[in-house]
Amino acid sequence: MHEFKTKQLPFARAFLSCESDNMLERVVAGILASARETPIKINKITGICDGGVEAPSGYFYGTGAFCPVDWTTEVAKNYPDDEAEMIEIAKMMESLLRHDDSQLDKYVYTPLMLRARREGLACGGNWVGHAVPNFIDIADMGTVGLREKIERFRALNPGKDTFYDACSRVTEAYDILGKRFTALATEMLADESDPEARENLQRVIDTFDHAPEYPCRDFAEAVIVFAVAFSFDGIDSPGWFDQYMYRYWKNTDPDLRMKYLDGLWEFFHETRAWNLTISGSDENWNDLTNDLSYAILEITKKKKYQTPNLTMRCHRNTPVALLEAAYEAVSTGCGLPAIYNDEIVCCALEEHLGIPPKDSHKYVMNGCNQIDIQGKSHMGLNDGEMSVAKAVEFALTNGVSTDGKEGLGLKTGDPREFTSFDELYSAATKQIEHAAAIACDMSNACQKVYAEYAQNPMRSPLIEGCLEKGIDYKCGGPVYNHGQILIEGIANAADSLAAIKKHVFEEKRYTMAEVLDALEKNYEGYDEMYHTFKNSPLKFGNDIEYVDSIAADMIDRLNRYFLTVDTYRGGKYSGGCSPFTNAPSYGSALGALPNGKKRGESTIADSIGATPGCDTNGPTALINSCLSFDHSLAGSGFILNLKFDRDIFLSEGGKSAFIPLVKRYFEGGGQMLTFTVVSEAELRDAQINPEAHKDLIVRVGGYSDYFINISKSLQENVIARTGIKF
Repeated sequence: MHEFKTKQLPFARAFLSCESDNMLERVVAGILASARETPIKINKITGICDGGVEAPSGYFYGTGAFCPVDWTTEVAKNYPDDEAEMIEIAKMMESLLRHDDSQLDKYVYTPLMLRARREGLACGGNWVGHAVPNFIDIADMGTVGLREKIERFRALNPGKDTFYDACSRVTEAYDILGKRFTALATEMLADESDPEARENLQRVIDTFDHAPEYPCRDFAEAVIVFAVAFSFDGIDSPGWFDQYMYRYWKNTDPDLRMKYLDGLWEFFHETRAWNLTISGSDENWNDLTNDLSYAILEITKKKKYQTPNLTMRCHRNTPVALLEAAYEAVSTGCGLPAIYNDEIVCCALEEHLGIPPKDSHKYVMNGCNQIDIQGKSHMGLNDGEMSVAKAVEFALTNGVSTDGKEGLGLKTGDPREFTSFDELYSAATKQIEHAAAIACDMSNACQKVYAEYAQNPMRSPLIEGCLEKGIDYKCGGPVYNHGQILIEGIANAADSLAAIKKHVFEEKRYTMAEVLDALEKNYEGYDEMYHTFKNSPLKFGNDIEYVDSIAADMIDRLNRYFLTVDTYRGGKYSGGCSPFTNAPSYGSALGALPNGKKRGESTIADSIGATPGCDTNGPTALINSCLSFDHSLAGSGFILNLKFDRDIFLSEGGKSAFIPLVKRYFEGGGQMLTFTVVSEAELRDAQINPEAHKDLIVRVGGYSDYFINISKSLQENVIARTGIKF
């Protein structure tokens, strides 16, 4: 047993001092130490309690225990008396943890996997995080009721005491936090003279007089307890908030509940909460919108924050009033809510992943826009990514990387010898499947490591299936354990293939040898060819069947392939398109392409829509192109990002066109829409005068962010999107 002089790094100290060699028991010791020692906060203005996240050591919901040497070394400089011991603790932790990034690179990923990630072909596994646990269970049944539930299932699964002991002991962390918040509120109250602040502090004391051991009584108490559990877990996705909170909402005084909803929104914004879902349908297509749904849209409109990442579910019986309220929120420029189509998402979950309607209709978003099942799954996370544009590039180089090295791509034949487009397309589909396999293999390799080193006793009691089976959240315990791989560069790949089909194999304007030489030379000396490819009208997003059919066949094949691959957790993979902030890096990793992209340019398709700037035939044409895909094959978010000119969107014409546009897309089989409402002049001025545009928000992949906070290359990607005019 280790004994330490420093009072820093409570999680790591307890983890290392635990006498057990069992990783799960060490984790529990660390979590309880964090509950006892991690700084906590009470916002006396809102009355919201923040359970805090320990750093630079602690337990993260996705990747488990952490104490990186570099981070600890930097923090340790603030504690000169403890510096040497803190660094030594970090090194001891590193020797025991095989699941942080440096260890994964060293022990888990093969050289092929590392090359795939480095060269922008595929990646997977190092982010195994988002899910939507039922944090509300702590407010609903209290920790006493939760421990009774644990014991009930322990009796049904003999021989799994280590797992159940861990789950039971972790619930004590919430009790510890409750007592600490009572003490802190009492201390703050003694020095507080403001009447409203005193009322808020007293409510904290009154809440933790019985909670979290016993159930909450109203919306204010439920919000307070939820915020503690949610923050102590690490700030993930609130999930289907207007459904699980509604019974508290409807039984609470209107002024009090609005006060705590407002305070919670401030908390979500300050802590950068992820995805919160509202509305939707049940398995009989009954609409589930309630007055809390409208209150959330109203507060989104009022606050104009980019967080939480709000998702609104729609279906055949969605009230027009809800869509009108969504328009009002979107029109502020906050990019929220994103809108999802139950008709397609539920179909994808039922037909291709075998999830029954009673659960498919409980889907929520987490993270950016990954699809999850509220409180029942470990599947709504980004398991990996792959670039179809890079795979097409490999089809043109016979698997040789842009640096001339072989071994990453497949040997699919010298394109100079291809006599038909079908031969090239066959090579491309093989390269695409190869990249997809690498991403899945990387993810599965990590899932195996996480199952051993990153078991999560905090989430296991709050996700259905784990207690019932006696199996941890990371080891296949949840009811559903599917995976999601995100696809980059769809339009770039389709445009490139269409250009070669047209100009090489049909019109014979250029030979394949000439095209490959031009690409290798980054179009130097090939100006005429460059302008032909760059300015070709055959670009995805313009309702041109010639190119749309290539895109649809390519992506539908890929999505079907994912559904054949098993996850280590015990499910199937599925595809999606949510590029997050990574789009420019994937663009930069590409060489020159036959769509007119030059080496070094970072602009790339950042959703299922057109390569930015290439959709020139209007919104209906863009929508028609995107509807060429079978959206029901995508089990993760299949985003179409739309950019609207602010003045037009806010006009009467824009308002009257918004709902028909959404309905047209969803009735045609579209899965998801997001909206950026801004003018290009604003964006350009924000690049020059960022201080004058601190509140300017844009959609990035599947989430909203402040424009001045994103990288210059990502800014250019957003600006290049075609602004839709009705």
